Amino acid sequence: MADLTEQNIREIEVLVEARGVEMQELSYDLVDHICCMIEEKMESGKNYTSALEESIASFGKKGIRQIQEETTFLLTKNILAMRKTMHITGITAAILLLFGSIFKIQHWPGAGIIYVLGAAALCLLFMPLFLAVRIKEKPGKLSTISNIVGILGAITLCFGILFKIMHWPWASILMNIGGALLALIFLPLYVYHGAKTKQLKTSTIVPIIVAVAGFSLMFSLVRLQSSHNVSISRSNYHNNINQNIESTIILNNTISAELKNDSTINSKESINTLALKINSKSDELCANFIQSKLSEYSDEDIKQKEQTDFENFSITMGSLNSIQNQENGLPQFLKLIEEYKATYTTITGVEPNLLINNNFEYYLNKQNKMFAFRFVLRDINSLNLQVQQLHTSLLQYYKGKVS
Repeated sequence: MADLTEQNIREIEVLVEARGVEMQELSYDLVDHICCMIEEKMESGKNYTSALEESIASFGKKGIRQIQEETTFLLTKNILAMRKTMHITGITAAILLLFGSIFKIQHWPGAGIIYVLGAAALCLLFMPLFLAVRIKEKPGKLSTISNIVGILGAITLCFGILFKIMHWPWASILMNIGGALLALIFLPLYVYHGAKTKQLKTSTIVPIIVAVAGFSLMFSLVRLQSSHNVSISRSNYHNNINQNIESTIILNNTISAELKNDSTINSKESINTLALKINSKSDELCANFIQSKLSEYSDEDIKQKEQTDFENFSITMGSLNSIQNQENGLPQFLKLIEEYKATYTTITGVEPNLLINNNFEYYLNKQNKMFAFRFVLRDINSLNLQVQQLHTSLLQYYKGKVS
C-alpha cells in the first residue's frame, strides 16, 4: 500500500488552501479525501505527481472553490432565513410603532391597538430572532450571556414603555427592571467582553458613551423636570372633580327645593332620588377602595394625605376586590346609572350621552386584583360628575318650564 509522506500531505494542504478553502474542518476533509484518491492511483502504478494532478483535476477548474461555497451556503442557510425574517418583523414593528405614534398624537381611534401590535412584533418576534442570530454568529459563553441579558433588558424596558403609554399598572417596575438589566449587567459585560477580545475600539466606545449620557439626560428630564408639574396637574384635576361634584350637588338641591311644590316635578321625583343614590354610591366606592389599602388611616388622615402628598397617594395600589361586589359594589353603581339613563330617556325622549370609561371592564374582571388609586377614583368620580351635571340640565329645564 502506497503511503504519502508528511511533505506530500503538506503540499496537498497548500493546494487546497490556494483554491479558496477557508473553513478548517472542510479543509481537513478535502485533504483526507484527496490523499485517499492519490494512494489508490499510486497503487495502480502511477507516480505521486501524476496521481496528484489527476486527483485535483477530477474536481474541475472551480470544483474545490464551489464545494466551499456550497458548504458555506448550507451552514448559513438557517441564519440567512432567520435574518430575512428578523428584517421583516423589525420593519413591520417600526412601521406599526410609527403609525401608533401618529394616531396617538392625532387622537385617532385604534392608536392603542397599533401600539400593542408594534410592541409585540418588536419584543416577541424581532428581538428573540436577533438574539438567535447573534448567538450563532458570535458563539462563546461570555458573549452569549451578555446578549441574553441585553435582549431581556430591552424587551422588559420596551414593555414598560408600552405599559406607560397605555396607562397600565406595573409600567414603572418594568422600566426600572429593564433599565437596571441594561445599565448594571449588560453594559459592564459588553465592555468587559470587548476588552477581553481586544475589540474595544473607538467605534464601540463612542456609542456606549453616547448611550449612557443620553439615557442619563433623558432620565433627568423625565423624572426631575416634568414630574413636579405633572404631579400638580394630577392633584388639581383630582380636586377640581371633587369640587365640581360638591357644587353641582348643592345647585341640584337648590333647584329641587325651588320646584318642590310643583306637581309636574313631584311626578319626576324618582330620577332625583336616583341622582342622589348615584352620588352616595360613588362616595362609598371611593371610600371602600381607599380603605382597602389604608385601613389604618382615619378619614381626616386620608384627606390630609390627598392634599399634601397626592403623588404618592395617587400611585398607591388599592384592592379591586373591595369594589367588585355584585350587590353593593361597582356593578350596582353602573346599574343605577343605567336606571338613570332609562328614566331620563322616558322623561325627555332623548337618550343621555354619558361617557363610560373602558377601564370599568378591567375593574369588574375578578382576575384583576390591584390598581392605582388615581385611575379608579378618577373614573368613578368623573362618571358621577357627568350624571350630576346632566341632572342639573334636567332640573333647569323644568325650572324654565315652571317659570
